[in-house]
Amino acid sequence: MKKRNRILLKIKKIKSLSFGKTIINCFFNNQKYKLILITKDCVKNKNIIRLLAKWRKVHQSWFQAQFKVTVKGTKIWLEKKVIETPDRLLFLISVDNNLIGHFGFFRFNFKNYNCEIDNVVRGESGYPGIINNGLKFLMEWGKKNLGIKNYTLETTSDNQRAISLYTKLGFIEFKRIPLVKVNTKGYNEWIEAPKNYKNEIKRYNVFMKIKN
Repeated sequence: MKKRNRILLKIKKIKSLSFGKTIINCFFNNQKYKLILITKDCVKNKNIIRLLAKWRKVHQSWFQAQFKVTVKGTKIWLEKKVIETPDRLLFLISVDNNLIGHFGFFRFNFKNYNCEIDNVVRGESGYPGIINNGLKFLMEWGKKNLGIKNYTLETTSDNQRAISLYTKLGFIEFKRIPLVKVNTKGYNEWIEAPKNYKNEIKRYNVFMKIKN
């Protein structure tokens, strides 16, 4: 319980700092770049909100819920689902002062010192290898600053590019759940297939973990 409270307090503190205060400095092929934590004041940053909305719109086919992406909705998501979620951190990737994507941590398991790699999105093209390299720096930062010992993640079986990336990082599959697409409240959503589902399964939710 003490460890849980300590980590949550640290997460809350760094998310309340000014944008740019929490930075992970990274290096790849003689290229310096940064991972910059998204903080509370980013909710009022129109440029960041628009950029996140743009990336979400491009990549929404890989998300379980697929709805109309708007700037307003993205702002609400950032405030309620990222900033106000106690165990969630999201970092922007900055190369040559250009923001090219994001990833972060979510769903801490304090008992097992485990955390999920979350929201891996390449927003802009170019800089090959940066996502892979950045995730290595992110995981090392998590071990050093938050005491994380093990990492898991989720992706979909038809996202072969993501699976290839995670495999190169040392992740292996340990579970998969069949999914079916349904229309709920006017938008499509992938949910776990009922046990008696007889049609062809076209997508699975793939769970991966770092191989010991």
